[in-house]
Amino acid sequence: MSALAATMVPVNLHRDLRLSHILPAAIVAGCPLLVWLVLDYLGAPTLALVGAMALIVAIYVGLWHPLWLYWGLAVVLAIIPFGYVPGVHLPLYLPFEFGVVLAAILYRRPEAPLHRLEIAVITLVVVSGIALVATGVSLASLSLYVRWAIVTLVAVALLRLSKEDLERFGRIFVWLSAANAIWGMLLVTVDRNQKSFAILKPFGYDISRLEDSVRPGLGNTFNTYVITTTGEKSLRLGGTWVGANGAGIAFSVALVMCLILFSGWTRSCMAIIFSVAILLTLSRQSIFTIFVGFTLVLIFHTMPARSAWQAWGSFALLIVGALSVPFIRERILVSFGSSDISGVARTASLGDFPGLMSGHWLFGLGWARPEFLSGAASFEMNLISNAPLLQIYRGGVFTFLAFMAVILIACVLGYRALRSDSLPFAVYGGVFIAFCIVALNLDHGVTDVPQTTLCFSVFLAFLLYVDRSRRSASDPTAADTREMPAAVAP
Repeated sequence: MSALAATMVPVNLHRDLRLSHILPAAIVAGCPLLVWLVLDYLGAPTLALVGAMALIVAIYVGLWHPLWLYWGLAVVLAIIPFGYVPGVHLPLYLPFEFGVVLAAILYRRPEAPLHRLEIAVITLVVVSGIALVATGVSLASLSLYVRWAIVTLVAVALLRLSKEDLERFGRIFVWLSAANAIWGMLLVTVDRNQKSFAILKPFGYDISRLEDSVRPGLGNTFNTYVITTTGEKSLRLGGTWVGANGAGIAFSVALVMCLILFSGWTRSCMAIIFSVAILLTLSRQSIFTIFVGFTLVLIFHTMPARSAWQAWGSFALLIVGALSVPFIRERILVSFGSSDISGVARTASLGDFPGLMSGHWLFGLGWARPEFLSGAASFEMNLISNAPLLQIYRGGVFTFLAFMAVILIACVLGYRALRSDSLPFAVYGGVFIAFCIVALNLDHGVTDVPQTTLCFSVFLAFLLYVDRSRRSASDPTAADTREMPAAVAP
């Protein structure tokens, strides 16, 4: 078997947090800091030497320890998704995602056939590439396309892992996302000046940028404030996700992942942490997604009458608790009024959309546009906050159809999970369907923000993990040569 297969040996799930499993991720995460220290103290003339050393390390990791790339990607996505390689203006997630996709290609497992969801994802990337060529290829457009394509293909790369390694990737992501959520809570309560961000300055998190972000209605740069009708400012939880909406999506994905990857008190504590963090983001798309997802579970999932009443009671208690907090209540209720600035902007962008697309429906307006290169330009232009429609805007109708094929196939898998006997699986399926109904139609991050797209790729990968686990549990003979056995018991 190949080098990757040799490293992908199933391990005891209860040993995930031992030093032997944490050390590779720590080494990969610590390398960029070491590079920054070298550049800071030795100066720019050593850049070539450091680059050569980094290349040697990358080749070594890629050939003999490709799984380290997966663990490094989980660490970066959970803790510093918008970080840069210290000393180099390169997004930190890029080398890891590229390494993961490359490892999946080089160490391909012939006995692991592609699922139709994976084929749909690959088709989306190909069709988007055709639209890119049709609208004109430039260095900027090619750069944006390649970044988006790689983060999209991460979903396929993750599904090349064994069941045990995929679970380990998920656990690393969930554990560190919980740490990020707790840090975010401290930022909106104890450290409201967010001085603790100084420890991430080597990775590009500059606290001085915070002053420029405290403006009503922007909400997309660092942890921002929302001005209430009483004139008070409520700080939205964003953690290291820069924007509260991006944090809401990441914590929503981590929430449902923790339900299928953990059990007992660990799962309960993490679920509470992520639920509170999502509420504190004041991200209506994420709050409504979780609300709709749990509603779907209560309606479609079959459970004993006593369990159903307990679930309904817990759900009602959660709603009452959320609405009892004044700034959360106001943030939610303003969504249904004419004073909602964001709602007015979304309606205006929908009205302008047909005119903008006139004559460009087939292949879209292209990739290297100012609104895709600058957050300020996106805000000024009032870029449409709808992921499927933004696919048309950027890549045309054919790209939109390919994207919707991915969504429809995934929603079918989500419905199957929703109707399964496992409550954690049902919650995962219900929240995924709700995400497609709510979040994708209220925000565009999944389409044009690479880090959020990467989160969605992880979301898709574990949806297929849930489906394989469900089918393996009910009928082991239905699985192919690498189908996953039953997952963690609910």
